[in-house]
Amino acid sequence: MKRRMKGLSRILKVRDTQKKLKETALQKASNHCSALQHSATRIKNLQLETLSHADADNVDMLSARMELAGRLADAERKMEISIETARQEFAHAERQNIAARASFEGTEKLLNSKRRKVRKLEVFKTDNENNILYNIDNNKKTERHNDW
Repeated sequence: MKRRMKGLSRILKVRDTQKKLKETALQKASNHCSALQHSATRIKNLQLETLSHADADNVDMLSARMELAGRLADAERKMEISIETARQEFAHAERQNIAARASFEGTEKLLNSKRRKVRKLEVFKTDNENNILYNIDNNKKTERHNDW
C-alpha cells in the first residue's frame, strides 16, 4: 500500500507540473491575444487619422497618404486574421488547462482517499494491538493451532 501511495504521490507531482505548464501557456496565449488587439486598435486609429486629414498641398502628399491608407488597410486585415488565430489558440490553451486541472484534482482525490484508508487501517491495527481481550483470543487460537 505504501508503494502505491508513493507512486500516486509521484503522479500527483507530475500532474501538478502539467497543470502549472498549462496555466502559463494559457497566460501567454491571453497576453498574445490582448497584444494583437491593442496593435489592431492602434492601426485602426492611425488609418482613421490618415484618412481624416485628406486635404493635401500637393499631389505627392495625397499619393503618399493614399498609399499609407492602403497599407494600413492591408495590415488591419492581417491583424484580424492573426487575432482570430490567437483566439483559437487561447481557446485551445483554455481547454488544455481545464483538462490538466481536472486530471490533477482526480489524482489528488484518489491520493487523499488512499491516505485516509491507510490511516484508518493503522488506527485499527494499533487499537487491536492494545486491546487485551483481542490479544487473549488471538493467543489462544495460536496456541491451539500449535498444539495439534
